[in-house]
Amino acid sequence: MRKAERAAARGADDIQAQLSEAWSQQFSRSGETYGRLFAAMRDEFASFVQRRLDANLTTMREWSECRSFNDAFALQQRWVERAVEQYIDQGNRVMETCRLAAGDMTETTAPKAESERPTPERRTAAHRHAEPDIKQAA
Repeated sequence: MRKAERAAARGADDIQAQLSEAWSQQFSRSGETYGRLFAAMRDEFASFVQRRLDANLTTMREWSECRSFNDAFALQQRWVERAVEQYIDQGNRVMETCRLAAGDMTETTAPKAESERPTPERRTAAHRHAEPDIKQAA
């Protein structure tokens, strides 16, 4: 019976070690994904702020060229339209970045067998297009 108890204790130790290793790998992969996500978000927002500043400076330069109230009103309309388009575009970019990061997290929380992992040829065009943004930032 002592032999059986030792074997059971060894089995429990092995299971504990495997569980500990699995958790360690999971935290490591999640940390990498979060790091890429935060870096990509930082780059997205920095790029957005730069685009808005450029648009505002362009509008200020054009403002000095206005010769009538109608010119100023048209300029203001163009500025608002550009700002709304840029904000909508930025919102879409942020959502896509988060969607890709969530996909990466789903892959890390439920690792698949090597044979079930998607190959680069099977990924969608949208995934291939946006994936470098997240990985590039890392």
